[in-house]
Amino acid sequence: MQTIPLIDPPVQSMTLADGRTLSWQEFGKPDGRPVLYFHGGGSFCLEAGLFHREALQRNIRLIATNRPGAGDSSPCPGRPVADYSDDLRELLDHLEIGKVACLGESNGGMVTMAIAATMTDRVVGGVPINPTVPWFDPVARTVSSSLARWGYRAMKYVPWALPALAEKSLDRNYRLKSRNDRSAGRFNRQDLLGPPPGVEPDVGELQWRVMLQHSERRKALLHELKWATSDWGFDYYAIPVPLDFYCGVFDSQAPFALVLADQNPDARFHYFKYGHTAFSHPDARRRIFDTIARYFEA
Repeated sequence: MQTIPLIDPPVQSMTLADGRTLSWQEFGKPDGRPVLYFHGGGSFCLEAGLFHREALQRNIRLIATNRPGAGDSSPCPGRPVADYSDDLRELLDHLEIGKVACLGESNGGMVTMAIAATMTDRVVGGVPINPTVPWFDPVARTVSSSLARWGYRAMKYVPWALPALAEKSLDRNYRLKSRNDRSAGRFNRQDLLGPPPGVEPDVGELQWRVMLQHSERRKALLHELKWATSDWGFDYYAIPVPLDFYCGVFDSQAPFALVLADQNPDARFHYFKYGHTAFSHPDARRRIFDTIARYFEA
């Protein structure tokens, strides 16, 4: 079968009712079943391009927004993440779309839960991938690892230091993986960062392209950290929409995602190989989009 090429479609934008700009890209099939994609914290909408093939094969129109402060979307400080649904309702009305499914990774997983909780009239199901932990919740702190505790304390108290640290870590790992192909052989902790072993070369190149866009990531990351460490504005234990949590087996956010899958009324938990960024593995992408497709068949 001929490989479907990945794409970088034009960025579209609209002016919201309050005068801010919302921007997005679209992947998959233009007239397919509509699905919203939410990128990770400090990332931007091109991240959804990793799933272009899966969206095409399952008749999905994948709409990936830039959140406030990312890409060409205007910042909007002071709002809880739950209020992002106001922007998305305007977008869906603009596109003349009724029901949607949604998915997102990391902070995008947090947004997926927020939208599923606040737009129950329009969301048929959601897939949070390695979702951010609500660190203000005592249960989340109890079940999380010491590494996660350190990371979330840094997000809360020294967020200004994290963009530079993240950039140095990504640059270093990119150099290491460029010199040492880990696509086969024994597991190495280096496999937990960047594209996982077994990912197609063009998918890996796109993932690195997104992760190494430091100027794009830096301007959005501090806003995202405020969202993640402040009250989210919705009850993440009682989301009535079907939810399927997907987490890397080594991801530090998996333990609390397992709690959320247990507590929510219609939720399931799934593991995939490796760590936080391994949602790009072809097996993970296939399973995630098979799940998304089933929401429309229910």
